[in-house]
Amino acid sequence: MSKRQVAWIVDILLIQVVVGFFIGFTAGVLGLRSQDVSGWVVFGAVCVAVFFKDGFRGHSLGKLICGVQVVDAESGTPAGFGRSFLRNWALAVPLMPLVVAVTMSKGPRIGDGMAKTRVLWKRYRGNAVFSSTATMARVFE
Repeated sequence: MSKRQVAWIVDILLIQVVVGFFIGFTAGVLGLRSQDVSGWVVFGAVCVAVFFKDGFRGHSLGKLICGVQVVDAESGTPAGFGRSFLRNWALAVPLMPLVVAVTMSKGPRIGDGMAKTRVLWKRYRGNAVFSSTATMARVFE
């Protein structure tokens, strides 16, 4: 199992905890039981958490723990919330998380292509494998 996959599992588990807390908090504020909170509220909370999870300078908590980071594929700069949204919005499509989980070890995700991002192992950031296209062009000049 790769660091990306472990980070993804950690993120999903943490999102479940955070959304569970959010539902309990929302229900408490509104004087409802947790079961009475609308499915749309739950879906919206999960979407926001998943869409923007990598926006903290290219990290989610799972990525930070595992030592990986989402960066711009060209410049190597950390991804922000806009890129995080672009790379993660497809996870709201039914069954897409399963497709992502199965194909993640085979290369870039669909969302990485759309957002023009990639995930790198921070420990080896300076390695040619993780260098940006611009840096690689200078290496081979």
